[in-house]
Amino acid sequence: MIGRILCAALIVLPVFARTADAQMPPPRTSYGGEPDYWVGLSLGYLEGMSVNDGTTGSTWQFGYTSQIRATFEKTIQRGVTVGVGAGFSTAPLTYQSGNGFNSFNNCGGTCRANADITQYLAYIRGGGGVGFHALYTLETGITEFSNFREQATNATLDPTSPAYDFTFGLGGGLGFGFSPTVDGYVGEQFDIILHPQGPNTTSASAPHQFTLRGGFRVGF
Repeated sequence: MIGRILCAALIVLPVFARTADAQMPPPRTSYGGEPDYWVGLSLGYLEGMSVNDGTTGSTWQFGYTSQIRATFEKTIQRGVTVGVGAGFSTAPLTYQSGNGFNSFNNCGGTCRANADITQYLAYIRGGGGVGFHALYTLETGITEFSNFREQATNATLDPTSPAYDFTFGLGGGLGFGFSPTVDGYVGEQFDIILHPQGPNTTSASAPHQFTLRGGFRVGF
């Protein structure tokens, strides 16, 4: 489903680019013809991950889901921008307790659940220009896990307060500039999420999140 959406987006982007160029004023050219600012929107596929929670003693085995992400960037030199982004998703998961039935709030041992995953990230992006170009990103920020609820009854599960975890990662991909002010892209992002573990829990590696993302951005 997500693959078809990304393909459709790449097909309609040329039409969007021509319409945007006709309606938008000429960009400022303080960076070799590139706009000073960019706004963007993307759709991503988030791979599943497993998180051991040190606060509740539970384990969250997330399944794959989709993410909507909005971005704002500032050009700092030709082909390089710094930006901020906010991504929003609701993921299915298998919720497992490490402390018995009472810690589950309304879930007996193991159950299917949903939770919200929100990311607030700052990043640097390289790559741009008209036509095909490679791109890379380095990002850091916060991942928030919140609103845990059992699927069948929508009953609240622990933790009842959001968990905020330091996140960092890198990515790369392929972009296509339809014009100096409209750019489409498809890329991969690998993020490491530093979530606190319990004293009796040892994992081989920190939780990590892989995202395949396609989107566009418009300069002004």
